[in-house]
Amino acid sequence: MLTSMTGQEAISELSNLRGNLLAQVAKPIQLPEPGFALDLAARAGSEVRTFKHIHQMSMTHRENFVQSSQIKHLYLLDGFLALVEAGNPVALYGVARSMFELNAFLHEIQTRLQDVLLRLDDRNWKPLGEKYFGLIVRARFATTHPEFRELLIKNGVSAARLKPFNISNCIEGLIADAGYHDAKERYDTLCDFVHHNLASSSVSNSGSGLTDVARSAGGGEVRSTEGKLTVTQYEYPVQGKAERAVDDLAPGFLKDSRACIGWINAIPESPFPRQMVAAVTGTPTGMPMPER
Repeated sequence: MLTSMTGQEAISELSNLRGNLLAQVAKPIQLPEPGFALDLAARAGSEVRTFKHIHQMSMTHRENFVQSSQIKHLYLLDGFLALVEAGNPVALYGVARSMFELNAFLHEIQTRLQDVLLRLDDRNWKPLGEKYFGLIVRARFATTHPEFRELLIKNGVSAARLKPFNISNCIEGLIADAGYHDAKERYDTLCDFVHHNLASSSVSNSGSGLTDVARSAGGGEVRSTEGKLTVTQYEYPVQGKAERAVDDLAPGFLKDSRACIGWINAIPESPFPRQMVAAVTGTPTGMPMPER
């Protein structure tokens, strides 16, 4: 269950969160782009070189994934706050659904990568290292876009690693975590307001009620010979629906936004534990040390 926090209280918390995130994400950083596939054959004669290759390639892909996820997350937060300011109830539901999906997706990625790290030992480090690499590449590059798929396959990415993670499966994983037993219900509600049906239509009018006469801005009137009329009022901007959307969405959006940060921070730096990296490579990070 979500807390009893009001919509405006959640908006205040989101504004504070945005300020904290902006100080981190706004700083430019350039990261190298590693290859799409491991070249283990070239290092087959050396376990140390094989270990370093898997570690360095995985770690660099992970850093790229984290940076893009942080920026995407901040853009969604910006979008939600901007739509609150604009009083746009229709678009608020779309951005809220996108943040929910990012939450479920990031949970799935960090869960799978953490599982690799937890099961890895001195005997299975190579296959599980390859598994981590495949997962992080899939997290970054999975797509159904035909041109992108063709380009990536030509550059060594397997078709299996281009299959996007199924959002329904990601939500099932989220449900298994404490505090998200209502995940499917929340997602179904968000989808209902995003799709073009009754729910989304209901936020595109100012409400319905009974009246003696239906009036238009041009001065026209419609009266019923049988008493009261049921009327729906249409205008732009609609009245009251943005405030209702904020109350309905902002607490959940804040919960999802905070969760995204937690999942990102929980993504392991590498398939290999730090102590193993230091022991095998001779450096704490396993990366080449700059010459002094």
